Amino acid sequence: MISSYTLGIYPRSEELIEATRKNSSNLSSLFLKEKKEYIALEKKAKLGFVCDPLLEWDDIFRPFAQLNSVKAAALNRIYEMNTFYRRLSFNGKALSGAGKIVKSNLAVSLLPKNRAVCLPEPYTFAERHVSSAYKKNDEFAIFLAKLLRKEIDSLTKAGFKLIQLIAPSIAYNINKVDLDLVYDALNIVTKNLKAKTILHFYFGDVSKKIGKLLDLPVSGLGFDTTSTPISSIKKHSFSGKALAVGLVNSYNTKIENKKKCISEMNQILSKTKPEEAFVTTNFDLEYIPKEFARKKILILGQIASGVRNV
Repeated sequence: MISSYTLGIYPRSEELIEATRKNSSNLSSLFLKEKKEYIALEKKAKLGFVCDPLLEWDDIFRPFAQLNSVKAAALNRIYEMNTFYRRLSFNGKALSGAGKIVKSNLAVSLLPKNRAVCLPEPYTFAERHVSSAYKKNDEFAIFLAKLLRKEIDSLTKAGFKLIQLIAPSIAYNINKVDLDLVYDALNIVTKNLKAKTILHFYFGDVSKKIGKLLDLPVSGLGFDTTSTPISSIKKHSFSGKALAVGLVNSYNTKIENKKKCISEMNQILSKTKPEEAFVTTNFDLEYIPKEFARKKILILGQIASGVRNV
């Protein structure tokens, strides 16, 4: 058996969506109810790591709007998808207030000891937002790396064992990304960190750069297999690195064939020989209805339980 986890934000039920629109008086209790349901489902599926479903998060960056030096700006499209996030404007260089933002927006008390959390990596964070204090993107990315490190230190003290660092901007811009900058920023985030760190790529094919990406200072790499073909992943040795394979597709409601996925994972692992392996979603489940997200969480656990040990 290998390990498993989901990535990012989960979908809200129709009831919760309607209550959010109306700002209903029982909104907080509805959020808590659905959060408990999802966490119970992750446990039922026997996922290796359990995540907060992030139901209150409008997007993966939004909690950082709580910092004193940050203001919410205009809506911006999420890459080529027909969905949006709120662009943040960072108006200072001070890190005061950082360190407890993410933790305060998680239901830590509801999570078991095998807990994980999802955050943007520094390059993606800087590429998606703006700063009046830092005119150069590389300086902004380093600043955000220091901000993220303060948050992650707080999370590891709270018992989080796995830090998922999502990197859609690296994948989307893979042919023009400054990987030296990515390395330096990630080194700030991960140096001497006790928790595992998985850098996960989606919204772009990173096939031609996997060799260089393996040199980045993270515990392992994760891939959306609808963007980066499995055949390209198989060409590389993951010796000394963890490998997370996004086989469960959050793009559509079709439920994966368990036997096929187990076979694919066994083939991938026999070729890549990673130090540790995970099966996961290719990105956030929030883009599909709740009933299908539930089914995909359950099938994820079944796939993981059927795969041979690394």
